[in-house]
Amino acid sequence: MLKLFTRICPRGSAAWAPGLLLCLSVACGPAGSAEGELDIDLMQTIEDLNKSLSSNIALRDVKASSSDARELQPLFAQVEAHFSAKGDALDAVELAKKSKELSAAIIKQVGASQFDAATDSATAISRACRSCHTFYKKS
Repeated sequence: MLKLFTRICPRGSAAWAPGLLLCLSVACGPAGSAEGELDIDLMQTIEDLNKSLSSNIALRDVKASSSDARELQPLFAQVEAHFSAKGDALDAVELAKKSKELSAAIIKQVGASQFDAATDSATAISRACRSCHTFYKKS
């Protein structure tokens, strides 16, 4: 990120503000503003990865399961950050944090060939998603 900023806005440049704004918009990603809605593509990616994760756990595919769980962690972090910034959705923050932690647990569980435990963790992620959508998803 720093390299991008220094390329856009060399030291001593009077036009630092647009470069900083561009860097911040890149760093914030697609999750949207605190007042806005979460990006539908982000949520669709989470849903697709979660389905893939469950399938890969059922197939006992350690590599694919671990990969899916690793990809989910920063996505749940984006959801957590969005609802934290929103300020009035403590349950959503906790559900996203729980899902991020479950994703980390799945990596350890499949690595240790604990597929039943990984299945339970993946099911808990699905339940957390469903619970959050019940309260926060706009129709």
